[in-house]
Amino acid sequence: MTLGTGSKLHRSAGFTLLEMIVVIALMVIIAAMATMSFVGLEGESEVEKPGNELARMVKQANRAAVVQGRPFVIAFEKDGFGFLDGGGGADGHVTTPKGMKVSFQRWNGGKKWNSAEGLNWTFYPSGICDALRFKFEHPDGMVEMAFNPLTGSVSEEAAYLR
Repeated sequence: MTLGTGSKLHRSAGFTLLEMIVVIALMVIIAAMATMSFVGLEGESEVEKPGNELARMVKQANRAAVVQGRPFVIAFEKDGFGFLDGGGGADGHVTTPKGMKVSFQRWNGGKKWNSAEGLNWTFYPSGICDALRFKFEHPDGMVEMAFNPLTGSVSEEAAYLR
């Protein structure tokens, strides 16, 4: 800028270094936020799918038992689990991936894990169910989840993926 007698204030065109740094910093922040939002879009693994389906099914069974005023049962078999009376509609059965072992543990039953095969988990019209913890073990990893007996929602979850 030059200021002379009778002359006007002149400013050179362009951006200052500080303005350019601020713009670049904002672009980096926006790019980082966009990248983080896409991280969860890659989908769930084969190890996580049965646990997520069980969580969905438990909420459905709990709500249906309360609304319909009758018990609902999720039955566990060798190859998966599903609604015992078919009350879940078309999506009432989940097949576990080959090589997956499903175990359960009662909260008040100590540290022993039992095979889930043959388990009938009942959801009562009062909205209460047995307090259970499940473990889904597969060569690709493991998922453990505990369910709240009053709400049917997942209260604890841990995943170990290889």
